[in-house]
Amino acid sequence: MTNSWKKLKDLSSIGLADFSAKGISALFWFYIAALIGPEGYGELTFFVSIAVLVSTISLLGATSTLVVYTAKKIPIQTALYSITLISGTISSIIVFLVLFNVGTSFLILGHVIFGLVTSELLGQKIFRTYLKFVITQRVLMVTLSLGLFYLIGEEGILIGMALSYLPYVIIIFKNYRNIPINFTLVKEKLGFIINNFITTSSIALNGSLDKLIIGPIFGFTILGNYSLGLQALSLLTMLPTIVSKYIVPYDSSGFENKKLKKIIILVSILLSILGFTLGPLVLSSIFPKFETATSVIQIVSLSTLPMTIVTVYNSKFLGNEQSRHVLINSSIWTLTQITGIFTLGNIYGVNGIAFSLVLGSILACFYVVIAEFVTSKN
Repeated sequence: MTNSWKKLKDLSSIGLADFSAKGISALFWFYIAALIGPEGYGELTFFVSIAVLVSTISLLGATSTLVVYTAKKIPIQTALYSITLISGTISSIIVFLVLFNVGTSFLILGHVIFGLVTSELLGQKIFRTYLKFVITQRVLMVTLSLGLFYLIGEEGILIGMALSYLPYVIIIFKNYRNIPINFTLVKEKLGFIINNFITTSSIALNGSLDKLIIGPIFGFTILGNYSLGLQALSLLTMLPTIVSKYIVPYDSSGFENKKLKKIIILVSILLSILGFTLGPLVLSSIFPKFETATSVIQIVSLSTLPMTIVTVYNSKFLGNEQSRHVLINSSIWTLTQITGIFTLGNIYGVNGIAFSLVLGSILACFYVVIAEFVTSKN
């Protein structure tokens, strides 16, 4: 009973952290969208997507590696910190020289710091500390971003987002004082780290490449409508994301929670129905300028179930150090979606682009189910 109560408290801490964080973020981005309109929102999404993609590549697979090996009590943190912070700094400088956008460069560093610290906190299963840091960061993001927006314009939003990650630096300094830098551990685990790097980079491409293509080719107004629909989708997939962060450390430690995984899949079906039926009505009443976003949310809500199944299986694959399956399903998703953007997007516009995401998620879902079946038989 005590163990069950602890698990409930841990899940509640992650749930409260991510629910509050995503709720605050959603309100923030919805407010920004209403404030600057479809074209401005699309352009801002374009720069954020660059920051997310570059920062994920700069992390060199450290996020998944930290969750798994911290859970296994392997003190690899400071070695990975050193490598990825240098990588992130170099990447942010290169991006600035290309875009001349200070906010995007700062945001890259912010995301790198965020990825390192939150992964370690989850790996250590100190979920209450994770809760405190995540909520603090979101509150700072809203206040700093809006304040700087009214002072210097849209770039201020990016700078404010970057500055909101400063509290996480405390954890990094603390670990440098308490954990010796041991690059030998990185060398010993290099195969797994490389797999994670390829996997996380593929996932980042899956989440960002569509926006990087849509903006320049189809225009920032189309991207703005598409991104608003995706923002609504992020709310529908919030619960599976929360559960995934909880179960990866336990899968890594050899404790699989099958019952919880089944429940989250059933809940995702209900959320998909709600998104398809109620999503368009809500968006059209709140965001009249985003005319095509209503059809986008209706279409992408169909991906809620396959996305949930992929998330659940990915956590098990990572926990068992079978990251190749995560790489393969994310690659299938990315290639399918990008192909669909160029084909269906040119024929059906933003609706074709939205359906490309659904098609990619379905094919990725088929793969993880088959991979799990084959793995369990061997």
